[in-house]
Amino acid sequence: MLHSIEDIISRRSVEEISATLDYFDALPRRYKRKQDLEKALCAYLSGDPRVWLDKLMEYDLKLLQKLCKGGPDSFVDVIPSDFPTIVETLHFVESGKSDSDDMLRLTIPGAFFRLIVDEIDDVVARKERDGSFRLEHMILGAVNTYGAVPLRTFVDSIFMDFEDMDEMRRFAGAVASHPAMRIYQEEYRGESYMVSPEVEDFPGLMRDRRKLGKDIRRYGKVAIPDILQCGENAPFNFYGRSTEEGKALLKLFDYLGYEGDELTYSAHSAWVNSQYEPDERNLEILLSAVTAAAEDIEDYAQFREFAQVVIDYANSVPKWLLKGQSAEATGLLRYELPPDAFSELFEEDEEAAKEQEELMSFFDSVNKVRPVAPDDPCPCGSGISYRFCHGRHFS
Repeated sequence: MLHSIEDIISRRSVEEISATLDYFDALPRRYKRKQDLEKALCAYLSGDPRVWLDKLMEYDLKLLQKLCKGGPDSFVDVIPSDFPTIVETLHFVESGKSDSDDMLRLTIPGAFFRLIVDEIDDVVARKERDGSFRLEHMILGAVNTYGAVPLRTFVDSIFMDFEDMDEMRRFAGAVASHPAMRIYQEEYRGESYMVSPEVEDFPGLMRDRRKLGKDIRRYGKVAIPDILQCGENAPFNFYGRSTEEGKALLKLFDYLGYEGDELTYSAHSAWVNSQYEPDERNLEILLSAVTAAAEDIEDYAQFREFAQVVIDYANSVPKWLLKGQSAEATGLLRYELPPDAFSELFEEDEEAAKEQEELMSFFDSVNKVRPVAPDDPCPCGSGISYRFCHGRHFS
């Protein structure tokens, strides 16, 4: 077991140490040797933990808070996110195999626990009070809504009406200095873009947009409340919590038995999978939360009804390929449910069904006749005594 920050950092590569210092904007300009970088990182982390905790995102802070409540080297099982969190990337937490294949087991090393346990609650409480998390929701919500958006358009999308210039300047300064502005900014053909962490292939997204050409020229306008909601619950963000289609989706997943983190994750997955170009494979992925619950669905007609709720939601959300416009508004990239799609989930075994029908028919015929003495003629009209005809089944 590693007992100190120095022990932990000494096991990291030069690239990992440099990346951590760079994230916190604390990379020394002069020193490049590993031992110098190790000393710089140890001094930075140990000096005042509140300084670097303040530069972490909401989810990372609340994850550290949860792990600190569990104690050093204790484990917490979480649903794996689509992309690694900052504290995972920077190795402030360690991961291991959970008892469940669907979960990720995380722990905080004792050295980091001792460093932040007395500070983490105060940092989280302060950032909740001063609006830091709300600002983060706005930034993350905008990049999530558009997938990839030019920096200028991004700024326009999150600016509101301000009462005076001082208030506007404070807001602009807070946005410019937020760590998300560094984490999620990339260059493409000489222009700065803000890119969602959910976008796995940024150049590929831009190429696919170009294929649509003149059909989609402008970026869609999205209301600030919808942007804010799309930035909540990271890393499992979800667009449309207050829309008619979003409410219907959440109601459906709740009816199907999803709750808590599973419900949040299912809604998040539906939103992410709504972004991709409709085809048979993507439709299957989009409807996976419904097909996984097929045993709890009455029949195929009800399945199609439920599937349509998900498809209506997918067609209503801003799409990355459509620059934040929806399939519903543009008529492009619409999901449809083909006739008989997924009907095999509800096909019965014909032979078993036939045997069941014959068995029930036999019992019905027995139940409909009056009691018969063994030596009386069988009611079926065969002329044979009951004991040697249908009565033999009960002798």
